[in-house]
Amino acid sequence: MHQPVIIVSGASQGLGAAMASLAAAKGAQVVLAARNTSALEAQTHKIIQNGGKACAVTADISRFEDCQKIIDFTIQTFGRIDALINNAGVIEPFARISEVNHEDWEHHLKVNLLGPVRLCQLAIPYLRQSLGRVINLTSQAAEIEIPGGSAYSTSKAALNRFSKVLAAEEPEITVILFIPGEIDTPMQTVIREKSKGIAPGAIYQYFTDLHEQGKLLPPETPAQAAVNLAMGAPHDWSGEILQWDDEKVQALAPLWK
Repeated sequence: MHQPVIIVSGASQGLGAAMASLAAAKGAQVVLAARNTSALEAQTHKIIQNGGKACAVTADISRFEDCQKIIDFTIQTFGRIDALINNAGVIEPFARISEVNHEDWEHHLKVNLLGPVRLCQLAIPYLRQSLGRVINLTSQAAEIEIPGGSAYSTSKAALNRFSKVLAAEEPEITVILFIPGEIDTPMQTVIREKSKGIAPGAIYQYFTDLHEQGKLLPPETPAQAAVNLAMGAPHDWSGEILQWDDEKVQALAPLWK
């Protein structure tokens, strides 16, 4: 069996770094993409030191040419793409619609929506050949009205619809929307800092309590589920929205094909 080639965006820290490490540990050849070159190279070096196969490509997915760079680099290096994990994303701007800066809102959509869309578009020819998989990271925020979180909720709702259309259009590709839960990452810190005084008290308290009571998930926990999906999600799951702790996801064996 060939070693699957998996692209992970936003792979320099947090959930993305955990997914890249676990994918390599399970035998995948991993392309790590992110903006922070030093952090990205450090993470890639760590994987290689542990016996994994990994390469790094510095890229900002809000830029079309950088999305093209990621796909071109992967094909030039490994000759194929078996899975694309669209993990890179931002939470800001966190502000009321009447007060939010329009340029910040537009940048958010470029990262959280257009970046994954472009990477999918560019990867489609190769994913068709490999009968590959797309794992798009989403959130329950797509269905919840959180004051201050209009950009994030909108981007995730749009990504959900895009992914379902992609699943319908591409019968040779398995497309999964993955909800990783509340994770102990820098994004949670931003939520706690920015939502105070904007989001309703109950919502702010919910995120604060998760942190103070130690209930945030370590990145490795949902990363395990995401990697298993990237390496073994059945095709008849295509188009589904799956949470990390879904029983069938937890029972999934990490087998390629």
